[in-house]
Amino acid sequence: MNDYNVAGMPARPKAAQNRATVQQLKLIGQSHPTGLTANLLKLFEPRPPLEYKPPPEKRNLPPYHGISQFVQHFAEPGDPEYSPPIVKAETPSQRRARIHSVRLEKGAEKATEDLEKYDPQTDSNIEGDPYKTLFVARISYETTEHKIKREFEAYGPIKRVRLVHDKDSNKPRGYAFIEYFHTRDMKAAYKQADGRKIDNRRVLVDVERGRTVPNWRPRRLGGGLGSTRVGGDEVNQKYSGREPQVGGARTEEKPRDERSPDERDRERDRDRERDRDRDHKDRDRPRDRERHRERDRDRDREHRERSRGRERDRERGGRRDHHERGERERDRERDRDRERDRGYERERDKDRDRSEKSRSREPMEMD
Repeated sequence: MNDYNVAGMPARPKAAQNRATVQQLKLIGQSHPTGLTANLLKLFEPRPPLEYKPPPEKRNLPPYHGISQFVQHFAEPGDPEYSPPIVKAETPSQRRARIHSVRLEKGAEKATEDLEKYDPQTDSNIEGDPYKTLFVARISYETTEHKIKREFEAYGPIKRVRLVHDKDSNKPRGYAFIEYFHTRDMKAAYKQADGRKIDNRRVLVDVERGRTVPNWRPRRLGGGLGSTRVGGDEVNQKYSGREPQVGGARTEEKPRDERSPDERDRERDRDRERDRDRDHKDRDRPRDRERHRERDRDRDREHRERSRGRERDRERGGRRDHHERGERERDRERDRDRERDRGYERERDKDRDRSEKSRSREPMEMD
């Protein structure tokens, strides 16, 4: 039975197909010994030979001469061209100093321009009563207005919180203004909140001086009251909080190392009271209750372990005390024996002295 393909025509057997393929290969092989096709042989064709060029002719060059005819043009030792001035390069320290001075000049110019535009009385962003407004500085850049309001609501109800941002980059500048409903709440926050920790940074608290103090200039315009950027490390203030005001004038506070022990103790007690008040406030928050419970459990566990250790030390100490008591008694007996021997020696020495004196007197009496 014959095989048929899809079109209905009889299909050729596989043996006939193989014979046709071999016949085609033989025909191809007869054209070239390698058996490659014409398009592949094109790839192996050699390039045409290079064109012949005759060698270049040698030119007759002038002979070499000395430089004696040019010596008169050389510079003499006395001429300025003989030793030109050496241009000294700028050292890294000089470069830093130059850049610093340029920046200071630009900053002074910019501060002068901004000072002419500075007018807090007509600023559209400033609102509210200045005598109920609190100024908070040295705030962390991650702190939000909600966090500031939650921290300072402990001193009284807050009417408005304004966290100052940069006009160009819209990033926080690190200070804010808080307006209270009552002046007494603002005064309480001014007295108690200075140096408080918010997001691991101690903030500085002061009253608003832009609208209450005439001719006031902020720090960015060359004014301010702080001493953290006065000069070098030996002059700048190294601790948090504002400086104490005595009689309305600023006074320099002693550094921490030069304070008396009583002042350091008072400051330590003040910090402890602040931490204790903050802990009590944190305990009232539902999200912190579980954490405080775990801390209390850890303290109870440590107390129990400490008491067990004391009991074990007492038990061991009973046996040790008995042994030490016996050693102390033996040491006392040994000391008594030594004192007794020393007394015997003293008596013996006295008797010897008496006998020598009596012997020395006998010849004198005989004379």
